[in-house]
Amino acid sequence: MRGGYVNTIEDLRSGHFKNSYGVEGMLITGSPDQKRIIDVSEEMKEYVFENVKNAYYKYNGMSGDNQAEEEAYHGRLNEYYKTLDRNDRVAACRTLGRLEQKLASAVSDSIKEKLPGWSAGQQIPKDILDEIFADEKITSMVTGDIREVLGDTGGTQEAEGDEDRREDQILIGQENAPEEDSEKRSGKVAFNQGKRARQLASAKTSAQVQMVVSLLKKDLSDCEYGVANDMCDENEVAKVRAMLLKAMQRMGEVSNVKESEAQKGGDSFLINMLM
Repeated sequence: MRGGYVNTIEDLRSGHFKNSYGVEGMLITGSPDQKRIIDVSEEMKEYVFENVKNAYYKYNGMSGDNQAEEEAYHGRLNEYYKTLDRNDRVAACRTLGRLEQKLASAVSDSIKEKLPGWSAGQQIPKDILDEIFADEKITSMVTGDIREVLGDTGGTQEAEGDEDRREDQILIGQENAPEEDSEKRSGKVAFNQGKRARQLASAKTSAQVQMVVSLLKKDLSDCEYGVANDMCDENEVAKVRAMLLKAMQRMGEVSNVKESEAQKGGDSFLINMLM
């Protein structure tokens, strides 16, 4: 699960909503200004570059399954966003996400030139990776002007092209991973609203509701990232936020219910968590 911050009811009602890392200002408003490309620090561009390298050297172009690594990566990105002006945070997230996608796509293309028929997950000789990651065509994406590297067209045209190539990029490889509740398929993210609604409705104790809240936090983080990188629209984020508010209200309704009393209603919660 990404992050650990849980918004309070006051956060939700006041509009001072924070993402799962406690960063305010990450809500997409639908304004084209949110999709702009902005200057980001050289340190963070290099950090993204190293993460892409890790995906190829360690996981052969896949995202890997090390949750601690993923948490550390996104945690540092979000600490960086906190240092920026509130109005630049979503744009910075989009800029670094687009850089990650472009790097991964270029690396995959270079691998296929040297290893025809290669696909993400297949073994890559280290000497080939050493050559590719030392190539100026790749390194210049990190050292060059970010607007020139990413085209600075507002993101629509290039993002559409990127979506068609997601199987070669580190954020994908989902066809080989367990199905997740905020579904990621073919470069898209979608909130499984029906499943969460069933889980929340069947939760009878505070502990059970908290389990659903934890899942919703991950859904929110996934959908926020998806919106910032053209993998879904803000409607998905709004759906998760609305259900989080319901979950907080549900917490108050069940706060005095004992575990023994909840068991009298059968195992519907456990069933819904497993389905």
